[in-house]
Amino acid sequence: MQRITEKSDVYSYGVVLLEVLTGKHPLDPDLPGGAHLVKWVRDHLAEKKDPSRLLDPRLDGRTDSIMHEMLQTLAVAFLCVSNKANERPLMKDVVAMLTEIRHIDVGRSETEKIKAGGCGSKEPQQFMSNEKIINSHGSSNCSFAFSDDSV
Repeated sequence: MQRITEKSDVYSYGVVLLEVLTGKHPLDPDLPGGAHLVKWVRDHLAEKKDPSRLLDPRLDGRTDSIMHEMLQTLAVAFLCVSNKANERPLMKDVVAMLTEIRHIDVGRSETEKIKAGGCGSKEPQQFMSNEKIINSHGSSNCSFAFSDDSV
């Protein structure tokens, strides 16, 4: 038994995000080898497979901007389910990251985003932990990409 903390709540929230994004239950019998959803996601990313293949297949055909937002949300979920509690973000930071993902796309056409150079002209930033590095390209409220050291 472990003590319930804010960090365990963040982990649980990350699992819920993964459920929504993948369309799978945490102990889905369709997961290879009877893996837990979090392990399946970690293994998929560790093998350098396309992160968009983790998303629910029913989401195919969505616009690029919507798919991009879902991949950014996947990156946030991945931070939330870190093995080490002290490496998980605070819930207020999770909320801020999720708010910024949607905020950047509201009210801007695809043309405006391209002309603006994606999300901004700031240098790429990294959210780092001992286990993973998640890159944010542009401002801190921009796209996340899984680096080679993500898993």
